[in-house]
Amino acid sequence: MHNLTNQQLGNNIRKWRNLRGYQQQNFADVIGIAKSSLSKIENGSQEAKIGLLQKIAACLKIKVTQLFTDPSELLPPPPIMTYNPGN
Repeated sequence: MHNLTNQQLGNNIRKWRNLRGYQQQNFADVIGIAKSSLSKIENGSQEAKIGLLQKIAACLKIKVTQLFTDPSELLPPPPIMTYNPGN
């Protein structure tokens, strides 16, 4: 397992939040923190404690460990569309 910076973790949280369709303010309200704190976490300038990471993961319906991976690495690639000139 490699070390993740606060900035990388925050970026992953932002990607997961966007993937689930949450606006920053709505998500901050749901997890019980100020929007400014969520912004700092997502930008990597504030560290998230484990209890908050557990809340974040629960709201996103993922495991805490998944926050440490870019969601694009976990999701299947989109289907390949083929061109069929006969149809």
